[in-house]
Amino acid sequence: MSRLRLPLVPRALRLAGVLAVAATILYFSVFTPPGSGTIRTGPLGLLPYGTWLHGLAYAGLAVTLAYALQDRPWRDRSALVVVFLVAVGYGAGIELLQSTLAARTADFGDLLTNAVGAAVAAACWRVLTRWGRFYRVRRVAEFEAPVDRR
Repeated sequence: MSRLRLPLVPRALRLAGVLAVAATILYFSVFTPPGSGTIRTGPLGLLPYGTWLHGLAYAGLAVTLAYALQDRPWRDRSALVVVFLVAVGYGAGIELLQSTLAARTADFGDLLTNAVGAAVAAACWRVLTRWGRFYRVRRVAEFEAPVDRR
């Protein structure tokens, strides 16, 4: 069985992705997110909209952080523990920040949802790395399809 080939872009781009996701989470945690007050439930009507947003945001943070740390010499489990702790720690910091803002409130349920989102993403990342093999991308041309020059 051949393994899935996954591109590993340069570290600077991977870290920029982590910073972009973290900045987006910070922005929408400080300012009122879109759809606030108009959408009550998320997909399938099972959980509130805010719960879905928290879970997906911190899953996204965990995945981008795991991808950024992919070429580190750590064991897989150690890296995923670091990813989980950083994502949950960032969520705790955001909740503390929200407790100081008049328009926002800190909620332990949000922190728990953040942790669940990060844990699910870390588990999925573990499965992905077992099935896939990363290769280094050195230039943009490696992403492009070969051109037939006849």
